[in-house]
Amino acid sequence: MRAMTGRERLEAIFDGRPPDRPAVKLWGCDSARRPRHIAFEPIRDRALRTTDLVFSAGSPFSLYAGQKAGEVTSSVRRPGSSPEWIEQVTTLHTPLGDLEEVFLVSTGNRPGYHQTYFLKEPDDIRKLLSLPYEPFAVSARDWQRRTAEVGERGIAMFGLDHAMYGLQRLIGSENFALWSWEAEALMMEAMACFAARILDHTRKALAAGVRGVYGWVGPELCIPPLMSPNHFDRYVTALDEPLIDLIHENGGRVWVHCHGRMGPVLERFVQMGVDVLNPIEPPPMGDMTLEQAFARAGDRIGLEGNVETHDLMTGTPDSLRPRIAAALAAGRSRRFILCPSSGFDENVEPSSQEILNWRFFLEESVIRAEAMRE
Repeated sequence: MRAMTGRERLEAIFDGRPPDRPAVKLWGCDSARRPRHIAFEPIRDRALRTTDLVFSAGSPFSLYAGQKAGEVTSSVRRPGSSPEWIEQVTTLHTPLGDLEEVFLVSTGNRPGYHQTYFLKEPDDIRKLLSLPYEPFAVSARDWQRRTAEVGERGIAMFGLDHAMYGLQRLIGSENFALWSWEAEALMMEAMACFAARILDHTRKALAAGVRGVYGWVGPELCIPPLMSPNHFDRYVTALDEPLIDLIHENGGRVWVHCHGRMGPVLERFVQMGVDVLNPIEPPPMGDMTLEQAFARAGDRIGLEGNVETHDLMTGTPDSLRPRIAAALAAGRSRRFILCPSSGFDENVEPSSQEILNWRFFLEESVIRAEAMRE
């Protein structure tokens, strides 16, 4: 088999055809995005030259109020409890009353987190749904531009929101789980509303000419131990299947991100029709090896990931080498994309060892993958 381009290789994996070799991807590597720390810039530049690329694309979208989001939202910042944090207070002004969220923003470029959520009681869902909604016009221009930019090096992926995750991130994991027993009818009403908005947005994107890969994150918030497989069936499978069917019927493909233990839900992603599932974490973060995942899923789905980012942050080339080799060996002649389990530049204070590890990952992965070309 002749050497495929990055684009051909990724398209084969998404389409269900055997690639010439496993693909190698660095999650977060995009020519339009600057790394969080200058030490990661050489890593990004090398990955842009040597790996199979997935650039981000999309069209404006707001799950809660559409084009009216700016009209119904106000935000102020105030000092936090320490100089390390700023409180960003955001208010949604609904016809049934205000909803307020407090988000802590780091002054040191660290990840932020919620202090309070918009939805504090089940009845707040009614307030949220009372917001006037006017959908954005949808354009394929960004997807077309990004597809041209990546060229034969890879693909551009059109990003979508997620119905379950859209509600969960307004509630928080604890209350989301509690309300699933106490107020499920209200939750289902909201998620069904969100799913319809996403479906409409996607239908317009398809009509505009986006015939590539569509991707989303969020299902990881609805798997054990946070939620049961039965909840996954109602909140993810039932709402995502019509979206996946629509994309497939119009010549598109689907990528989904779901951290965690795939044991209880792997076949559910297969049955939904997901084309590539990320990141298939190995034990102990995950609950199955890549060999076991392929044994269960067969060639019905492409798998992406299998190298923990934590190992790249804390390990050494000697500890990484056998992990990379094992993942590539398990993915040989399969629909497999070797990829770390999260973005390459998420540590805002990387050590020199971590930078060395990322360089090693790129070199070792590409050399070993190239040696597997069939």
